[in-house]
Amino acid sequence: MMDRLRPLPVLMFHSIGHGASRAFRRWQVPPALFADQLACLTAGGYRLRSLSDALSRPDEKNVALTFDDAFADFASHAVPELKKADAGATLYVPTAYVGGRASWLSGYPDAASALLTWAELRELHGAGYEIGSHSHQHAELDILEGHELRRDLETSRRLLEEELQYQPRSFCYPFGYHTRTVRKAVADTGFTSACEVGYRIHRPDASPLSVSRLIVTGSTSPEQTLALVRNGQPGITPHLRRGSRTAWRIFRAARTARTARHSSWRRS
Repeated sequence: MMDRLRPLPVLMFHSIGHGASRAFRRWQVPPALFADQLACLTAGGYRLRSLSDALSRPDEKNVALTFDDAFADFASHAVPELKKADAGATLYVPTAYVGGRASWLSGYPDAASALLTWAELRELHGAGYEIGSHSHQHAELDILEGHELRRDLETSRRLLEEELQYQPRSFCYPFGYHTRTVRKAVADTGFTSACEVGYRIHRPDASPLSVSRLIVTGSTSPEQTLALVRNGQPGITPHLRRGSRTAWRIFRAARTARTARHSSWRRS
């Protein structure tokens, strides 16, 4: 049976629009380019689906489209092109910021970028787009204490259930960071799939709690988008990133501890 199942390319988008700062520009795909990327995938024989829909059809030639952060331009710029392409999509929402600003982007002018409101998310859900969780606070989950991790996941799921009146199935790790402990907590909270970055095509025998994705940027041509779903992320950088995960996690945990100690000293 396994030899009849297809690998699943999962594309990761953020903003579809115009006007991003120079620092954030790689994460924003202009609408015209986005339309051409979708058209090239469709011409290549791929059906464009949400993640949960694609995972439920492992024998089909699908590409899953995922969008992180729930920027308001998803409704204004992505949806019109998705409709033209008859494409599904999964939108990952950091629930603490709904209707607010992307303040976790503190190093970018784009921290002021608007996010979708609950009313807009309800409309998108009603139109058939999958709404998933991107956690509550958009925190680095792999360095949170256990009780903080559980509270963040449970809060996000509860808000999605209350506001959208449905049970979300899919989760997306903020910044792509996760560990075995994080994956177990995500599953225990009730999610059946979860996305990392990964830089690979998702294999049919891989865990649905570590779905690899391929990065699409504002400079990814339609032809390069098609090559991504056929061959995966090019170059050696993805392999180097995967190999340095543990060291990077240790560094981030130490940095967070130093910040906490410094904040405590300043308050005393």
